[in-house]
Amino acid sequence: MESTEFVRTYLSPLGPMRMLGGAPALDLANTLHWRDGSEVDFIPTYQDMLAFCAPAQLLSDDEGHALRRMAESHGSLAGNVHLEVLRLRDVLKSWLTVSARNLNHEIGPNELALRHVREGITRASGTAGLGDILKLKADSANEAIHLPLRRSAAAAALLVLFPPRNDIRQCEADHCGGFFINDSRSKPRRWCSMDGCGNRAKAARYRLAHRKSIA
Repeated sequence: MESTEFVRTYLSPLGPMRMLGGAPALDLANTLHWRDGSEVDFIPTYQDMLAFCAPAQLLSDDEGHALRRMAESHGSLAGNVHLEVLRLRDVLKSWLTVSARNLNHEIGPNELALRHVREGITRASGTAGLGDILKLKADSANEAIHLPLRRSAAAAALLVLFPPRNDIRQCEADHCGGFFINDSRSKPRRWCSMDGCGNRAKAARYRLAHRKSIA
């Protein structure tokens, strides 16, 4: 049964994106998403990425505001950092695709995918220490603008090194592909949201059954 509590939401130019993954790294993976039959990128720029990072709990509101101002005068650096976040997202999604509990893949861990995501996390982290990840260094634009990348890498590392107690699954609705932690207490959760993908899947099954009944 889906929780009725408030769900954090990223209000993107493409429409709202709710944080349904159950972990910041899963929400990051879900920013490259299928919607209405087309693949869409919810964080196409550094500024969009900053707007996403606040509801994803990767940046505070104050950090996001400070980084927006810095990025305006360091556009090239911000663009490079944004590309690195997208590279991290790609390897994270590849690992999740072979790790999700309800997908058809070989039983057991996929060592190649795991190695790739670990390499991606290491590359994204760079030489950053714990202090570089925890605190915004407002006196250094280079260090500060890298903060979303380092926080994203830390979130991915936590997911890989300390997997959630419950299974990670992928939404079974057509043209979705979102990943989430299965927090259902009864039968396994099948959709990222019951009021979205779940209702659309049920409506599609009803239409198919209706067509068969009148055929």
